Amino acid sequence: MKRTSRCIFSILLLTLLSTAASAQKAKKDSAAQKEKEVTILVPAGIRIGADLSRIAVKIFQPYRTDVTVNLDAQFKDRLYFASELSYNRTAHSDTATYSYKGSGMAATLGVNYNLLKRQVPKENFIIYGGARYGIAVFSYEIPEYVIDSDYWGLYKGSLPKTNEMAHWFELTVGIKAEVLKNFFLGWSLHERILLNKKLSTQDFPPLIIPGFGKGNKGNAFDMQYTVSYLVPLWKVRQVVKL
Repeated sequence: MKRTSRCIFSILLLTLLSTAASAQKAKKDSAAQKEKEVTILVPAGIRIGADLSRIAVKIFQPYRTDVTVNLDAQFKDRLYFASELSYNRTAHSDTATYSYKGSGMAATLGVNYNLLKRQVPKENFIIYGGARYGIAVFSYEIPEYVIDSDYWGLYKGSLPKTNEMAHWFELTVGIKAEVLKNFFLGWSLHERILLNKKLSTQDFPPLIIPGFGKGNKGNAFDMQYTVSYLVPLWKVRQVVKL
């Protein structure tokens, strides 16, 4: 009797374990099927945008006129070429002691990496980190400055037009989201590190370096808010979850 009971118990136990294992396997297979990854072709091309935050800069610093155009192009699953073209014109005057004029162009070139995997084929939203190299060519002059010293007395002078070049390394993080077909809104944060820092420590540093920021600092932080349009020109292979 005991042998029979043990035998029945063993059979029931094996049956339960077998059923549980089968259920667990079915659950894993179902989950794997739900999270199946496939490679599809998605539209890609050149995305052209404008930085709207330069309007705010003009409001708070009316002596500055800045224009920044953003470009990027997807060339792999999660990698993008990225670039910016900038123009700056500065005309500042402190009627008592100082006047300044400057203008120039800047460009950056680097890559952005999408930190998110595409979840569905139609999703077009990215959170990215990036790095780039920037260079600016510009000129500036100080038509007049006044120094009032207790020791030297009142001294007036000027700085003739000077041609300069600045270059820097830049790190960025940001978001781009498609709000209408091929139209994107986004914002980004930028930390720029000036590589030729002697430019910022000279006696008369530039007031503004195009594409970089204040010329008397070795580091510059910036935030941008952009609107852009994707011109679809090719397709890239991208992994998505189904």
